[in-house]
Amino acid sequence: MSPITHFLASWTIAESCAKDRRERLWICLAGLAPDLDGLGIVADVANDLLGRGVSQWYAVYHHFLFHGLFGAMVMVAISRAVGVRRWKALLLMFASFHLHLLCDLVGARGPAAYDIWVIYYFGPFTRAVYFYWMHQWPLNGWPNFLITLVLLGWTLYRAVSRGISPVSLFSETLDRTVVTTLSQRWNQWVNPKGVLPKPLSR
Repeated sequence: MSPITHFLASWTIAESCAKDRRERLWICLAGLAPDLDGLGIVADVANDLLGRGVSQWYAVYHHFLFHGLFGAMVMVAISRAVGVRRWKALLLMFASFHLHLLCDLVGARGPAAYDIWVIYYFGPFTRAVYFYWMHQWPLNGWPNFLITLVLLGWTLYRAVSRGISPVSLFSETLDRTVVTTLSQRWNQWVNPKGVLPKPLSR
């Protein structure tokens, strides 16, 4: 699935289960982290543009280097090193990381029906253990668009009802502005009587 979908899914976990901003940030980062092994596409494009020949970094290493237990443990270890201490937060990071894997397992197929992405759960140490789903839908398929729209709608609703949005990961001041604006729009479009849900504490 797209990074936007992965981020919204991770934020859904983070905002409902973690109160600390650092914890929410790392839960969201864990949900995006598996795609670090897809950065080989940058080298592939650069090699092609510079006339160095065709390389296959993306095709060979995406879903192999970081889409598995190794990647999850690395993220947990890094988060511990930067100050995430609560076991609940670390478990939520682990869950967020694996939610990414699940999403890719069901909805990351390429254009052709046989172009199915495989998850090598014990990569980069072995390719012997892998998972795939024969009914995996394409990356640009309607289920992914629908899931993204539902997650976006839920995120906006929760921003109004709880008084916090994903912007809080970067700036609490800007987040208050965003939430106030969303609440005003909610008042105008959905709730003409002017009764807003009471935001929860941060």
